[in-house]
Formats: sequence, structure tokens, C-alpha cells
Amino acid sequence: MTTDFASALVSRNYSAAIKHLDAEIKHALAHTDSTVHQLLCNRAYCYEQLQLHRRAFKDYEEAIKESEASGHPSPHALVQQGLLLHRLKKGNYQAEAQKLWQQALTASTPYTNAGLVLQAHKLLNHPSAITAALYPDFPQQAPSQAGAIANGISSGQAIPATPSQPIANGTVMAAPQQGQPHTPSQAPARARMPDPSAAIGLAVTQINAGKLDEADKLLTSIIDDTDKKAPNLGAHVARGTARALRRELQGAIEDFTVAVEQAPFFADGWKRRGQARSALGHTTEALEDLQHAIDLSPDTDAKAECHTERGMTYQKMHDFARAVKDLKQAVKFQPKNLQAWNLLGLCQTSMGDIGDGIRAYQKVIDMQPDHREAWVNMAQARKELGHVTEAEAAFKKALSLDDPRSPGIHAMRVLAQMKQGLGDHWAAIRVLSKAIDLDHNPERIQCLFLRGACQHALGYHDQAVHDYEKAFSIDSGNKEQVPDEARSQQFLAFYQKEHALYIRKHLDDPVLSFCLDKELHPIFKEQWCKKAPPTHEMILRYVMQPPFPSDPPRITPADKKQVKQLIEGADAIGAVLVNRHQGFLPNKRQLRMGGLAALEMAQTLRQLVVERQAGKKVMVDTAGASLGGFDAQKGQHEFSWRDAMDIPVRWRQISEPNDQVIWVDLLTKAEFEAGFGSHTPMFSGQTKCVRYYMNFGRALRLMKEVIAQEGHTFDANNKPVGLASEDKQAEVQAAQTAGDMWKAIGKDSWVVVPIASTSRPGHTMEGTRLTIVKVPSQPDAYEFSIRTPVTPPRWRDFDQEFHALWELLLEALTSGNKPQIAHAALTYAYYWYNFMPLARGTAVTGYITLLAIFLAADMPITSYIPKDYQVDWEAILARSPTPFIQSVSSWLYPPAAKENPLHGPSGQGLCTDSLRAEVELPGSSAPPGGISSDVEGDISVQNGDVQGSLTSGSLCSDGVATAQADTKTAKATSKSLKADADGPPRLPDVATLLNTMRKRLEALNGPELPRI
Repeated sequence: MTTDFASALVSRNYSAAIKHLDAEIKHALAHTDSTVHQLLCNRAYCYEQLQLHRRAFKDYEEAIKESEASGHPSPHALVQQGLLLHRLKKGNYQAEAQKLWQQALTASTPYTNAGLVLQAHKLLNHPSAITAALYPDFPQQAPSQAGAIANGISSGQAIPATPSQPIANGTVMAAPQQGQPHTPSQAPARARMPDPSAAIGLAVTQINAGKLDEADKLLTSIIDDTDKKAPNLGAHVARGTARALRRELQGAIEDFTVAVEQAPFFADGWKRRGQARSALGHTTEALEDLQHAIDLSPDTDAKAECHTERGMTYQKMHDFARAVKDLKQAVKFQPKNLQAWNLLGLCQTSMGDIGDGIRAYQKVIDMQPDHREAWVNMAQARKELGHVTEAEAAFKKALSLDDPRSPGIHAMRVLAQMKQGLGDHWAAIRVLSKAIDLDHNPERIQCLFLRGACQHALGYHDQAVHDYEKAFSIDSGNKEQVPDEARSQQFLAFYQKEHALYIRKHLDDPVLSFCLDKELHPIFKEQWCKKAPPTHEMILRYVMQPPFPSDPPRITPADKKQVKQLIEGADAIGAVLVNRHQGFLPNKRQLRMGGLAALEMAQTLRQLVVERQAGKKVMVDTAGASLGGFDAQKGQHEFSWRDAMDIPVRWRQISEPNDQVIWVDLLTKAEFEAGFGSHTPMFSGQTKCVRYYMNFGRALRLMKEVIAQEGHTFDANNKPVGLASEDKQAEVQAAQTAGDMWKAIGKDSWVVVPIASTSRPGHTMEGTRLTIVKVPSQPDAYEFSIRTPVTPPRWRDFDQEFHALWELLLEALTSGNKPQIAHAALTYAYYWYNFMPLARGTAVTGYITLLAIFLAADMPITSYIPKDYQVDWEAILARSPTPFIQSVSSWLYPPAAKENPLHGPSGQGLCTDSLRAEVELPGSSAPPGGISSDVEGDISVQNGDVQGSLTSGSLCSDGVATAQADTKTAKATSKSLKADADGPPRLPDVATLLNTMRKRLEALNGPELPRI
């Protein structure tokens, strides 16, 4: 073995030498041999020659520990580790190296190699000795060139820039000078070939300094001058690294392939090739390489690096489950691996395990408080959970770590999105304006679009159109490099601009004189909903909106006092709309919208009851109604359920125009017949969807019930998939995950949830579709969702049901039977949630309708939606109204809804003196047993003031939005609210006071913002 070891060293086959040393070290450690430190030093030397400096550093470190354990620290290991620190420039390397060399002198004895003692002394006292020790085989340079050698060799110095011919004595023949052709008779200029190990060391220094081209040239010259039968492993690894950093990935893979073929036991070569293959998208081969690297890694630190790399590869594949497994192993091996902890957090949040992700980010922050990326990730995760205060603090911390001249654009944009989601569009605009003004903004399209959307919502249409046009017109050069999000938002900017111009055109027209759903062309709305580029057909058929008028008219604003009363009442009523589950933000603008819409609808319902009692029909102008569609003729029609639902829909459309709230039957005929509808995943890919995964278990059980009853599902072509056999039913019933269910069925499929008709006993209607599909572009990935295609036959079925439900509701309101009204209201809501007739906004408009009906019946809802409870899903996952009503009524019903019906003196239902356009706020006339003043959501009249609660965005300790009493924002003085002599105060009529779009937008904005 000794002869073989010596031969390996002499031939510079350091990989073979390492194999010999591995065996000797293993034997020495097993027998507690005191000379093991020298073996470790020899292996470290071999690693250095192969440019595996970290491996060498670890061996020197182990050698020092082993020698210290025997009572005699190794001066050799101390000296070499100090030199290696200089080569790596690791940490405070100069001071650390000086300390090591001083320890070497102190540890020296008469038995220590004298030359080693002198070397340690020189290294301590003569800086030039360090360069000489690091690069011993390089010719000495003139003083004027010393700096160039220290910083890495250049093409005109010791290594020739042009190809050189090797000479037998080890020197090289210099390239001929320009104009002097070389002939054999000429005396060649000779230069001594430096030691390749030293040249590789300089190349590594250049790589670390970012001089990748120079390093590549130097390493290529070494490789070209090396016998191809015995390639230089270190040179190929170093050049592969340089090429990988230059994104010359195929060349890097070729170099690393040479390394692994020459030294198949060399884990680092496998790891680096795996990295390059992963970056090139060759994930299968990358994973194989990284597995080899893990198997060959000699210690936990090396294994941790490989697990981290493999975790990154899985993350790119969206295989988050496997990524989490690898990254957990990485942090187990290296508890202080910041990169692994941060990646672990990203993968966990990507799977919907937000709390776990937050804990991983916190680990990073605890170890490195200025880790900007971890703060940004923490902020986004907190935002997803609705932890508004904590999220904003994290965003601000991340931005404080940036250079003030170049703050993090992405963090600013996500912060602005959160502000928008909270309904604070003005604050979002301020953040976005700072981002847009920066010279370098890679997310300029997204920032312009978002600022335009915020200005659009506030009614500042001229500024919005300017931003939309700028976002749409940006040419990013290489279209392939434009992110999908930015490209989609460029298309959206066009549609949003047209929508803003349309609203601006009608800004001061009576709200009930026009209908967005009917006037915007169906093909425009379809492309808008799909966020797709304009089609040729749309370009031919759609008429562009006119530009802004040059002289805007002078508009008399609505009465400020009355508007103030209305806003305060709406804020108090809308406060109960807060959805206290992760993924939802307490949006103050949407809450106000909900309150105003509920008030207008309640006032309308009361007026309908008055007219009904008088035996009159209520007629409405077809021009301002969605009924009838794009080609509807002008005229009037009797007020129906569709007109009632137009009220909250119209409010939802203007409160956040960035959402496409559109009646599905008013899209193109082809899209309507194809079944355009909602699509809401509970589980997608490998991700538990933040908002809706809470419903996964119930939905899966419901799917099992339907399959057990029907004996089949339907495939993508609407053909039955037979599952009636005992074995198949057993597989289906045993499924616990989306993957289990898909495998049991064997293909993409869906079931219809049958729901019972209330008005037509024995008739079954089509509820939602529970759908499961395999995600083709992601490993082990499935989507489990509800999809509700709204087709013409399904629409007609629900329309017939709603005509009957509407009549039952009006009868109940007219009778004044409050339990009956409550039952009719929840029944109506049940079918609305299952119908899903809107492209977006079905859930909130349904709950607004409930608020309105109960308010119209003098029993306002004051209970907040329970935490982690979703009203619409209670309906969607119920096969009849009964379980839905049982679930919701338990917490929603006001006391009056649970009592025996109360009638007026004439037995005609609601008292006629309250059946006015003005809706009475709940107050001193509340029925006995009503909500007391110390309960959240109570609205009462005290000392002439109307008081109530309003969600102000305040948070519990866990960050979940709660509605807490805020008398400043939900209070109107007795001067503002005139009370009748015989009754409590009443609010103004919404439809009369806010009769134009301008007035409605300004009410939503509140008096704090500039007028439109």
C-alpha cells in the first residue's frame, strides 16, 4: 500500500491517494492511533491539490482536535489551516491565521520539524511569506507586478494567453511575437510552467472575486496542457464552477462529468453536477446525482448541503412534500443552516402549512436578525394568516434592511397589496408611488397596474387610466422574460381602463338608468373575466369607450350630514361581514359597501311590502336592470328577485372594480352554454388552499356519499365512470386524501351534489360539482375543488326556484312572522350560494342579502360570523336547506327569530308606521332579550346617539381580525339623526341620497379622501 500511495502522489493522482488515506484513517480511528492527525493532514493536502478546500479545512480542523486530545497540538495542521484561511478568505481570516500560527510556535518542541517552526515565524512576521507559501511554484515578479500576482494571474503574465507547446523539460514555448513568425532555428523564449495546483488556486481566487472570464481562460490553459488520460480533477471542478456561475450550464456539466468519472467516490463532484443539471431543468438526472452525493458524503455537514440542494430541486418541481423532507434532514444535520431553514419555510407555506413556515422563518431571524429575505417571507406568511399588524411590522423591517436608494420592490408591492386588501387604497397608492418612482424597478408593470386599480376603486379615473395605459404600453424587450403575472396584468390593464372610462362616462348619471352588465359587450366581459388578451373577434365587435370629457360638469355633492349618518350606520351594519379565517383580511371598504348595500336592499324590501299591502305592483326601468341581457328592449318590468340581487351586485361591482363581478348569463352565448362558472380549489397540487382547505374533509365525505348513492362519477368528457363494484366502493370509502380518491377512481372526474327543490317537492336540482383531477406538471399532485358550471338549463331551473322563493319571502315579510321570515331568508340564501350566478362575489352578495332581509324585518343581525366558519360553504356542502339552516341559525338568529310570531294590532304584519323608505336602525325598540350593549356588534340608541361596532382592523394576539367596538366610527349625534317623536332615529334613503356613481364612490371613500 505504501508503494501505491507514493506512486499516486508522484503521479499527482490525488484521488487515488485519498482512497489509500481513507482506509488508513478509518483503521487509525478504530485503534485510537495517536498518529491519525498526520494522516488527516496528508489527506487535507490531497484535497487542497484537488481544490476541495472546505474538505481540506475540515481535515486540518480534525487533525488539530486529534492532536490536542493526545496532549500535543499539531504545528503542521495549525500552519496549514492558517494558510488555507488566507486562500479561502474565510471570515476574519487574517486575524484567525495569525492566531493559528502563534499557536503553532507555542506548540513547537525540539521534536518539531525545524523548517516548520521557521515557516510559522516567517508567516507571522513577513506578509510576503504568505504569498510565497500559497504560490510556491510561481516565478517571482518584479515589485510592480506583485499586486497582479496577488490578485490572480492575467492573460499576459505567467500563463500565456495564446496556446503554448509543452517541452520535455517542463517549460513552455512562448507564443511568437506579432510579425515574427516562429521557426525551429529560433531560440525560444522559455518560461517555467508553474505548478498547476497553484494556478488552480489563483483561478479559484478569481472566481471568488467574480472574475469568471479570467478564471475560465486560466483553467482552460491548465486543462489543455494536461494529459487527457489523466485529467486534472481540480481544474475541471473549478472551471465547471466558473461556467455554472456564468450560466454556461452544459459546459459546467461536462466538466463535472469528467470529475465524477475520474473520482466516482468524490461526493462534491456529484453534488455540483446535480446543481448544474437542476439549473438546466434536467431534474431527474439532478436528483440521481444528488442522491450519489448524499450517499458518498463523509460527514453531516456535507450531507446537509446535499439535502439542501435536493430540497431546492424538489421546490423547483413544486414537489413540496419531498422538499420539506429533505430540508428537515438538512436542518437536523446543520441546525444553523439559514438557507435550509428559509427554504423549509417557503416550502411549508407553499403547502399551506403557514404556521410551520412562520416558525422556520423565525429560526432564521433568531440566528440572523438582519436576514432580509426571511423578513419578507415572514411578512407574506403573516399576511396570508390575516396577522395584519405583524405582517406590516415585518414588511417595514425588511425594507429597513435595504439601501434607501434601492428598496426592495417586491416587498413594497406585496405591502401595497395588503393595504388594498384591507380597503386602505390610499395608503397602497402612497407605497406604490414610491416604488414606481425608482429608476430600477423590475416589477414596474405590476406596480403601475396595482396603483391604477387602487385609483380606479376610489373613483380617480383619470389617474387610473394613465397608469393602466402606461402599464399596457411598456415594452419589456424580450417578451419571453416578462413574468406571466406581468403579462396577464398588461391585458387586464386594457380591460380595466375601458371599465374606468365607462364608469367615468356615467359618473353623474342616475345609478338606475344604466347597467354595466348590459352595456359592456359580452365578449369584452368574457375576456376580462379570463384575463386573456383581446381576441380578433373582440377587436372587430367591441366599441372602445370615449375619452374623458374636456370640461367636467360642476356637481353638487350629497348632503354631508346625511352622508355622514349613512356611512356611520353602514359601518356598524357591515361590521358583521368580517370573515375570521386565515386568508381573509378585514377590508373596511368592503364592510362599508356591505352595510350600504344591505341598507338599500332593506329599504327596498320595506317599500315592496308597503306596495304589496296596498295591492300595487312595483315596476322598474329595464335600462338599469341586469334582467333581459345585452339586447334587452327599453321599458319596464315588475320588480323580481333578479332586481333585488342587482342591488348588492351593483355595490360589489364598484367597491373593487379589480374583481370581475359579472352575471354569468350575460357573458357570450357560447361561454354561457359551455358552462362558465366558479372554480374554487380546496387542495391544489400539493397545497392546502389557505382559505378553503378547512372544508376539505367534509367535501371528501360528501363526494363519497354521492358515489355510494350514484355508483359512478363523470370523466372530462361527461361520460360515466363506473364505481359500483364492491372493490371500487371500498377503495373510494377508504380514501383519505385527494391522491387516494383519484387513484381509487382512476382518472379525472367529478360528481354533482344533488340538492332538493323547496318549491317543487320531489324535484332534484344540480348543486356544485366536486371535482378531482391530477395535476400533470407536478409530481404527486392533485386538485380537489368545487366547480359550478352555469349552463342555460341549470339557470332556468334555479330561476324558476327563485321566483317561488321570492314570493315566499315577500309573503313572510308581509305577514310579520319573524321566525317565518328568518327561515325564508336562510332558504333563499341557501339556493343563492348553490346557484353561484356571478363570476365573482356570490358569497358576499349572499350574506349582504341576509343582512338586508333581517334588517327589513326589524331584527338586525348583530352576531359575528364564528371564527373558522364559512357561511357559503355550509350551504354548498348541504344537500338541502335544512342542515344549512340548522347550522347557521344556531349563532346568527336574533332573539326575535326564535320567538312566536308577533303581529300588529290589525294582524296585517309589520307595523305600517315603520314601513317607510327610511330604515330604522336597531335600538331602544329592540325586542326583549336583545343583544346587550356590552356584546360585540350591538347597535343601540343611548342618550340620543346611535352607537355600534365597526371592524377597524384591530387584531387579537394571534392576529385574527376581530370586530371590536369603535364608538368613534359608528356613532352619530342626536343633531345628525332626527328621531320621530314616537320612535327611534332613522337613516336616510340610500337610493335617493346616493343616486349617482360619484356619490356612491365618495361615500365609500369617506370624507377623509379628496373628492372625485
